[in-house]
Amino acid sequence: MPVSYFINKSGLIKASGTDLTDFINRMSTNDFRSFPEGECRYTVLTSDKGRIIDLVNFVNFGEEKYLICTSGFEEKIIAHLDKYIIMDDVKLEIARGEYSRITIFTDEYESLSSDLFNIKCEKDKAYRINKSDILFLSDGKIKTLNIICEEKDVSVYRNLMKDLTALTFDEYEFKRISNLIPEGENEFNDQINPMECGLEKYISFKKGCYIGQEVIARIDSQGKIPKSMVSIVSDKEIIRSDKVINSNSDRETGFISSVIKNDDKYYGLAFLRRTELVEENKFYVLRDGNKNEINILKKEIESETKSFM
Repeated sequence: MPVSYFINKSGLIKASGTDLTDFINRMSTNDFRSFPEGECRYTVLTSDKGRIIDLVNFVNFGEEKYLICTSGFEEKIIAHLDKYIIMDDVKLEIARGEYSRITIFTDEYESLSSDLFNIKCEKDKAYRINKSDILFLSDGKIKTLNIICEEKDVSVYRNLMKDLTALTFDEYEFKRISNLIPEGENEFNDQINPMECGLEKYISFKKGCYIGQEVIARIDSQGKIPKSMVSIVSDKEIIRSDKVINSNSDRETGFISSVIKNDDKYYGLAFLRRTELVEENKFYVLRDGNKNEINILKKEIESETKSFM
């Protein structure tokens, strides 16, 4: 399978202060009680209602630390965190410049990072390609090698990756949706909690309190996740924000968060009530007075292994 890559915008926040790591530990879902220099770790920022602010990658380069986030979310994230900075020595600021994220889809990340950058990239480690650019491995539902760089330098990496396959936006979205990968404002918002879209691996259920912890802990202890993310397909048009209706009861059961058209079919991510995700139920959306049937391709499976980092 050819190695492919996709380039899109990235958010980047510079973070500093003697209390920073402890503060992020108290503000987000993952455990940063041990976070050595040279490491990076994904964590979810949640509201007091346990809903997603963003999935961020916290990078520790010693004196320099960063939050890699969704493009356009920087001000929202800083405003959210600033509310809780009282006596803490913490400083957050949007990194100067415009940044891009290059996502490379490969199972041979160690050999590829060695070939491209003479760096043997390892899980949970962050590297400087040069004075400004960051390299790291993401081990989500699909392993990817990732580069964060200024937009003005993207052409340098395009030339370096001239033998790899560049994905269009539509190709990337189809790959993302087909593999149940939540992303950006479509899935990271105040309608969704992390457990509904498969982010359990970035939640520590052993550490102390954090913003939203009570809600997430209650959902976990009761085993009652309200909604589940599913990958869907329809022969007829569906769009983001369409309400999904149960054909058996004609009752609204969820909504569509992302859609892409591919080969005359419409593929999407939807969040549906878990109690209604049974084999006998069929679903549709109302569009122009018609019931456009949707079929479920893949369900988000609740992780049995929790993070005890």
